[in-house]
Amino acid sequence: MRDVVGIGALNLDILYEVDDLKALQEGEVPLRAGGETSLPPEEFAQFLRKVARTGNLLYKSGGGSAANTVVALVRMGFKTGFIGRVGADDEGAFILREMEGVDLSQVKREGKSGICLGILDRQRDRALVVQPHANDALCFEDLDFHYLSATHYLHLSSFVGEGPLEAQRQLMKVLPPGVRVSLDPGELYAQRGLKEIFPLIQRSYILFATAHEICTLTDRDDHRAGCKEIISLGTEVMVCKMGEEGAYLVSREGVMEFHPQTEAEVVDNTGAGDVYNAGFLAGLLLGRRYDDCLAFAHRVAATSLGGYGRQRYPDAGDLKVIQEG
Repeated sequence: MRDVVGIGALNLDILYEVDDLKALQEGEVPLRAGGETSLPPEEFAQFLRKVARTGNLLYKSGGGSAANTVVALVRMGFKTGFIGRVGADDEGAFILREMEGVDLSQVKREGKSGICLGILDRQRDRALVVQPHANDALCFEDLDFHYLSATHYLHLSSFVGEGPLEAQRQLMKVLPPGVRVSLDPGELYAQRGLKEIFPLIQRSYILFATAHEICTLTDRDDHRAGCKEIISLGTEVMVCKMGEEGAYLVSREGVMEFHPQTEAEVVDNTGAGDVYNAGFLAGLLLGRRYDDCLAFAHRVAATSLGGYGRQRYPDAGDLKVIQEG
């Protein structure tokens, strides 16, 4: 049995620093601080060249939301696997090397690897622009039923294309009831709305999202009302991530708040939400109460802010905090 298996995009993350994010918002590229968007291949290539001319390259790293979560979990000592597609290129080899310890036997290699361009300004506002490439080729036939049956949690994140989403929707119909589903829809699935990802929401044990994503997903101005609507559709636990303000959890038993006492130093917030998911899932796997899970998730996510990419991801030493608490 594995603890967590992830299904989501596998990307080469490239982070550039620019003076002002707003200066790149001119034209048709819909950049938003904290947001994520995608562009057609030619437009993406043009935009990448523009950012490379005006920005300072900070790092290249393996990425993808669900991939970041399982990498954080494996570094803490949990057994994880991943299902996805990556290019048969140097970028693909690099992405897989960055996932050391994760079972990658279900990852197929073909075509060009996906790229996620991160843009960080001096106010530490960050926007993501994605070109999916190989990720959009994922299909239902890539999902090994027996492999997926042998995990405690299945963690899902978003794709750009319709094909991989349809594969996830089909999977929800046949997944054994003993496998708990964890979902982080991100900006891309939130933009699709409740109707399109309803099968994922209905089958999810836990759903992670930011306040903005919840409002976008439910088409509401009030994210707390949006959480209650999501719970009414079948999700058992809803966690609203609110960054430095903490988080709150909504279930059928009520609402639980977590407010941090200290502020974290922010070097790069790319992937911090994915590490948060890993911290919360780690608590669940250890049988901890929801309040402990919220506190530990915030702790490891805050630590990850202190480095670029996966430099400050949690490890077994961090896990001792919740194990001994």
